[in-house]
Amino acid sequence: MIKVEKFVFNSFQENTYLLHDETGECIIIDAGCYEDSEKERFVNFIESNKLKPVRIIATHGHVDHILGMDYMRKKYNLPVEAHKEDVRLIETVESYGSVYGFEVETPDNISPTLADGDIISFGNSNLILLHVPGHSKGSVALH
Repeated sequence: MIKVEKFVFNSFQENTYLLHDETGECIIIDAGCYEDSEKERFVNFIESNKLKPVRIIATHGHVDHILGMDYMRKKYNLPVEAHKEDVRLIETVESYGSVYGFEVETPDNISPTLADGDIISFGNSNLILLHVPGHSKGSVALH
């Protein structure tokens, strides 16, 4: 059974999700942790629960949802997965993030592989990815 953990991060009060199952494998969704204390709290939860991140997914490319993506990418040596319609938005985060007062690095290794109908697998669990443009061109939802 999938367990959902919610963390509220950064000044936008963005929701970051960690989904895991009985195998200990997990996926990180919308890593919005910005402050060092937020990153530490998130990583401590993963480590204290002996979880193994296997995917990092961006539901969309707005700055508040990707502030911690590059940190997580480096920490767990995983690509950031996003829909192709939001890759450009993610790649320009340094310039538009500064408008909101954030110093943020553009996540390297963005994998624009997410598409409508994809199966997102981790551990013994599967989710269906839905492309739901509107909030951004590449917004996705997991069901």
